[in-house]
Amino acid sequence: MLACHVPQPYFWARTPDGTMDLYGQLFRSILWPTWESRIRRRPTLVRHEYLERTQWRSLDELVAIQTGALRRLVRHAYAHVPFYRQRFRQADITEADIKSPEDLRKLPVLTREDARERASDRESVAYPFPTVRKNTGGTTGQPLLFGYDNDSEYWRQAIKLRGYGWAGYHPGDRALYFWGSPTPPGFDFSKARAKVLLDRFMRRETYVPCTVMTEADLRHVVRLLKRNTPKVVVCYTQAAAELARFINRNQLRGWGTIPVLCGAERLFPADRAELERAFGPAVFETYGCREVMLIASECEAHEGLHVSMENILVEIVVTDPDGRERPAREGETGEVVITDLHNLGMPFIRYKNGDLAVAGPADRCPCGRHLSRIAKVEGRAADLLKGADGSFVSGVAFHVLFTGLANAARQFQVVQHRDRSVTLRIVPGDGLDDTSLESIRRGCSQLLKELPVRIETTPEIPLTKEGKRRTVIVEA
Repeated sequence: MLACHVPQPYFWARTPDGTMDLYGQLFRSILWPTWESRIRRRPTLVRHEYLERTQWRSLDELVAIQTGALRRLVRHAYAHVPFYRQRFRQADITEADIKSPEDLRKLPVLTREDARERASDRESVAYPFPTVRKNTGGTTGQPLLFGYDNDSEYWRQAIKLRGYGWAGYHPGDRALYFWGSPTPPGFDFSKARAKVLLDRFMRRETYVPCTVMTEADLRHVVRLLKRNTPKVVVCYTQAAAELARFINRNQLRGWGTIPVLCGAERLFPADRAELERAFGPAVFETYGCREVMLIASECEAHEGLHVSMENILVEIVVTDPDGRERPAREGETGEVVITDLHNLGMPFIRYKNGDLAVAGPADRCPCGRHLSRIAKVEGRAADLLKGADGSFVSGVAFHVLFTGLANAARQFQVVQHRDRSVTLRIVPGDGLDDTSLESIRRGCSQLLKELPVRIETTPEIPLTKEGKRRTVIVEA
């Protein structure tokens, strides 16, 4: 068991080669606090210091913190958000009936369709108003417009600082972002080029888009890793896994352990193994969604992902055959339902974000933190194929199928068409032969029963415009 401990102040961080990082100390102790707290007058660092303390509180204390924030949220939503006032009345309750997280089950879940169609009614008509407006990528074909207030933004940034800090990443550390896009969608880079470049220069953040990954692109990333020796790599999970496979296949690793923070997509065991071989054992999974940002993060114990309880209330719910909803038991897969405790401007209360996750254990993590845990994230509920008999088949099953066929298939993608037929696309590996193809066909037959399956080989699996690689696509 890992010893319970409070980490050393991060301004004493060292570089990967063990030398003191003088610039990092200067940035964290003077430059950044001056800018963030004194000039911009944002409470991000105060919130982060608070979170560094609360992560070691007892579970009862953490639930009490959640409960206080929840009561504030439902009072505001009932009084000032038309959508929720109507929803409370339809459920024949008032804000006074929500006294604890368990009481939230008195309200129906907020579906993505509800959130999209009733967007204007979900905005607060009194302060605080939504000041930050964004939209989801719409990988399901249905992008969602949403907003949140400034105070929610400060909480989100503080939560990110703590979660990334568990992987050893702190502001001012030299970091390589292998991310979907170097700039957000719709961002007019020409108008703010100097500001963006200066900000990244000061923070020592290098952004490399992962939307295109030719051999030349991957070799460029390897050169950056060797030249800059980043303290951490922050990446889309599947893009990082492909980079790791390229490094391992060509024996290009020329560095010690570099922590890797994976996000935006599920981290599968086979991908983790490749990443650990390429970068060392410090591979950390994070889980979030654009609507609420960082939901949960993996700590140094690597035994599940800790929920950001001070900012987010997460339910993993199962709907029984009789239609009744209940909390998932430990080890059971259910749908993720989120309540954003600090977004008063455009609340998300019991929002079903479309993801599936496995409920974690109720006991304390070996790291010493009592923050509740998600055992693992299974992926999107939309990534469920339907068999000939109407039963569902998890896309995760295909990852299991291909785990033992790494030499035969470098990548794969499963597409179920509207007529329920399936196309399995494979990027061939060196070991793809008639024997491995027959193993793949036999495995597909076991998974999909009577469904017709067509196997295609392709030189690459295209990425989405956000830079993600979807391994399972179910056409609507």
